[in-house]
Amino acid sequence: MAGSPASTVEEKRRALLQRRLRHKREEALARVASAPPEGRDQRTVSPLVPLSPAGTKPPLFLVHAAGGSVAPYAVLATLLGDDQPVYALEDPGLHGAAIGERRLPALAADYLAAVREVQPDGPLQVGGWSVGGAVALEMARQDGEVALTFVLDTAIPDDAPPRPGDDELSAWFAADVAAMGAEPGQAELAERFPVFAANVRALLTFRPSRVDSRVVLLCAEGSERGRLDRWRAYADEIEVVRGDHYTMLQSPHIEALAEAMRDRLGEVSVR
Repeated sequence: MAGSPASTVEEKRRALLQRRLRHKREEALARVASAPPEGRDQRTVSPLVPLSPAGTKPPLFLVHAAGGSVAPYAVLATLLGDDQPVYALEDPGLHGAAIGERRLPALAADYLAAVREVQPDGPLQVGGWSVGGAVALEMARQDGEVALTFVLDTAIPDDAPPRPGDDELSAWFAADVAAMGAEPGQAELAERFPVFAANVRALLTFRPSRVDSRVVLLCAEGSERGRLDRWRAYADEIEVVRGDHYTMLQSPHIEALAEAMRDRLGEVSVR
């Protein structure tokens, strides 16, 4: 039986949206890849990647997730508005920097220094997905002058989490890559795994605290209920958005995420 006219129109609308988002993502990634060679070389020193640097509004700085790449933010940056500058912080470990044993406060301090080079004065707007949300919250705690902090489906670890070995982390990494829909080669996987492992281990030591910032948790509806409950003591606002931990940043759910973020960015007020 043929679908109803309404369902056919909706299917066409979704197909058109997916093509547009795919095109936007390709454009954003092309801008990063086509940066001058000297700019790319500097990323071993500075983690900042300008995704959508144009605009008159205060910039938003988004911290990478466990994998270290800023690619998941490419489409999101374009959906936040033509006048909203967006910078992302990519893990320098993906570009040859030493990784080693990490502590989340030290990582946040490094990223905060890079952010303050772009915006030396005034209240910041920061955020991050997964591990990036924890780093962003720590940046807000350290800086003390952050107007808005987005926490995108970040987990709060148990009080005494086990320290996973490489075999367990390898399984988590494989699941993470598959859920993102990425298909990197074996050489790239081998380069990226140490970054993932270091960031996950750093997250497992993370303990949130109340900060002098408006903290907005955007939690995926497919995430476990306990994740949302554990954030109630630390977040000023909690909103459940469509999708799961991964699909919230993918079509068709990413539009709802961008709308929720645009609403908050448009109503920021400094405490």
